[in-house]
Amino acid sequence: MRLTMINKQIFFSTLFFLLFIGNSFAQKKQNFVIVIDAGHGGKDSGAKGVVENEKDIVLDVSLQVGKLIEKKYKDVKVVYTRTTDVFLELYERASIANKNHANLFISIHCNSAKNNSAYGSETYVMGMRRMQDNIEVSQRENNVILLEDNQERYQRFNPNDPEAVIAFEIMHSAYQGQSIRFAQLVENEFVKNGRSSRGVKQNIFHVLRENASPSVLIELGFINNYDEGTYLASSKGKEEMSEAILKAFDVYKKEYDSKSGIGEEVVEEKPKEVEKPVPGKTFKIQFLVSKNKYSASAAQLKGLTGVEIVQTGDTYKYYYGNTNMASERDELLELVKRKGFKDAFVAEFTNNEKLQGKQNYRIQFLTSNQKYRDKDQKFAGLKNVLRIKDGKLYKYFHGSEKTYDAAQNTLKQVQDKGFKNAFVVTFDGEKIIE
Repeated sequence: MRLTMINKQIFFSTLFFLLFIGNSFAQKKQNFVIVIDAGHGGKDSGAKGVVENEKDIVLDVSLQVGKLIEKKYKDVKVVYTRTTDVFLELYERASIANKNHANLFISIHCNSAKNNSAYGSETYVMGMRRMQDNIEVSQRENNVILLEDNQERYQRFNPNDPEAVIAFEIMHSAYQGQSIRFAQLVENEFVKNGRSSRGVKQNIFHVLRENASPSVLIELGFINNYDEGTYLASSKGKEEMSEAILKAFDVYKKEYDSKSGIGEEVVEEKPKEVEKPVPGKTFKIQFLVSKNKYSASAAQLKGLTGVEIVQTGDTYKYYYGNTNMASERDELLELVKRKGFKDAFVAEFTNNEKLQGKQNYRIQFLTSNQKYRDKDQKFAGLKNVLRIKDGKLYKYFHGSEKTYDAAQNTLKQVQDKGFKNAFVVTFDGEKIIE
């Protein structure tokens, strides 16, 4: 059979790939190595989300997955392709996996579609089954090549060329079964967690193509869908998706150890001391002070969700997170700084600490050029409403609390009434503190 020039390249690439596999098996591994690849980064923002872009969501999830695995497994080495917002070329990601003799490579991404109602997760492995059905995803994920300096290193693959197909199948048959197994485990865990799964699929992704290990590309969901994009950008969404991937890894690792003849090592460990809350304290991360009041989806918040806003005088203070645990406090600060707020710091609150004198907290829930009467339907049943005229506008406030904790409870009640953009304002009597 006569080989064309391009197929000679594929043939020798395949031969090198198989030799690499042999050498990898020959080496005695002390640890199971998992390489976690946060897709995109730097000048490549990935898919545009309704709250946060792909590169930021997947970095947070990747780091959380890695930390969960590191905490649980002493015999697993976690390698990250990136831990900050940097641009990596696709071949570099595979090179990191191969240099570290990875036992598993997972590339984490978010999906996007022209149809804003598209919804659900899906996990891909290298393969040619139903490629045309998944062409939109592969084109988008492979388009990062256009940002790279040397695009010629990526060989074109012709699925209609029998020789190219044979070479491709030889190259990826060694790990396809294991890749599919892990992909199935991931999607199963997403479903158990209440997510909608679009299943396990195959296509040709350059980030997976040269990996000498079981490899998958996880699409967490469609971030241009309002509901799913908001969920995946939230702390809750990222945490739940990370834990689901960990559970999939738990099953995969157990099966891997069983096939490798590795028994469970029984180690007598001293009972770990359970972290206790810091008594009487609540920690939040103050990351921004501004004269401007920003909406929850404003670009200035850089994708942070569940942000608390407190107005004192003519300034707005923005807080992220709420915990009484020292470890969680430090993790929240690290996350906020990673978002780009380098001057963020921990704000410490004393629980139930009362304001002095006539000072109190009130909830601003409405601003309008209309003057509404008391108990107006516009207030959705809120009582004891204070109206203050500011220029041509009227500002409406509810409640009067002496402690920040009580103000937060009142804020939640107001938001549950439908005033999602309500926030806390500091008063002296019935006057806003200037």
